[in-house]
Amino acid sequence: MKRIILTLAAIFSLSTGIFAEENDSAPAEQTPKSYTPPATSFLPMLTLLGVYMPNNGIIDVNIPYVMPMLQARFSHRFTDFNAKPEFSFIADGELAPVWVRAGGHFDFKPFSPVTLSLGTDISTSWGLNLNFLEFDFIGKYSRSRAEYESFSPFSHWVYDFWAQAAFKYDIGSAFSGEKHHIVFDAAYRAQYTAMTGVSNGEVWMHQGESERANGFTYKATAALSYQIPHKYLKTVGASACAEGYFSDKFFDEEYRISDPTFVDLTFALTATASIGWKNHFMLMVPFSGKRNFDCDDALRPLTAPEGRKWSVDGVILTFTHIF
Repeated sequence: MKRIILTLAAIFSLSTGIFAEENDSAPAEQTPKSYTPPATSFLPMLTLLGVYMPNNGIIDVNIPYVMPMLQARFSHRFTDFNAKPEFSFIADGELAPVWVRAGGHFDFKPFSPVTLSLGTDISTSWGLNLNFLEFDFIGKYSRSRAEYESFSPFSHWVYDFWAQAAFKYDIGSAFSGEKHHIVFDAAYRAQYTAMTGVSNGEVWMHQGESERANGFTYKATAALSYQIPHKYLKTVGASACAEGYFSDKFFDEEYRISDPTFVDLTFALTATASIGWKNHFMLMVPFSGKRNFDCDDALRPLTAPEGRKWSVDGVILTFTHIF
């Protein structure tokens, strides 16, 4: 089953940073010598997700669809602008038709390329039944029935605590007078995630991502993007992500046959554009290599995978307006 929510979360995390930076730099273009970004900012946003994923096992619909999302981002910088080290707090939240999430984290930047972060998130999701479209986004696996039993809305919540080290460097800045900016980003995150009301070792599903359990996971990402010197087009690039559980001990013994520590790989081509600093677009074409199961989705937690399966996940287009 494709991890669409993780893909979208990565998009929103990247997009939020871009929007904030452009928001800070917009007045600077008018008064570059005197402008200092405010220490505290609040950005409410509306995002429209245009999604086409015919190979998706979460939502059984083979046509493009659009999903709206309300977002908000609050940030406060504790240190002076451009001073090192930097220390700041960022809180954000989002509300979509089938989930809600809120979170916050502290960022510490000892010097420009490196950012160390500590954060936490809490979220929940629910099902949707429109007659022609029906799916469940949250539930617990029943080994006796060999299927996921859906939870009622807001009865269970997923929370996590995470630590991350990130590195960001503009390769173009290494050359004096270089006008072309090629930015390299890399990050490693260790995270503990659990669902309320579910015992350790049990398998559960949240936001359509199944075969999960209470435990520690990791996520390593890298991206390379070229900043286009254009009025509307902003960046083109590529990204890679590897993620998985640290140990199969987080799963009950009967579920370990499914190889829960298998490393999922996701690659993506990306492009961004903007109209002013309030309207932003992002295009992503992800493809991934995940466990290959020769069985129905409901039997995957009790089945051994057969190697890795590669597939093009589809196309994701987002439009975000900052109020």
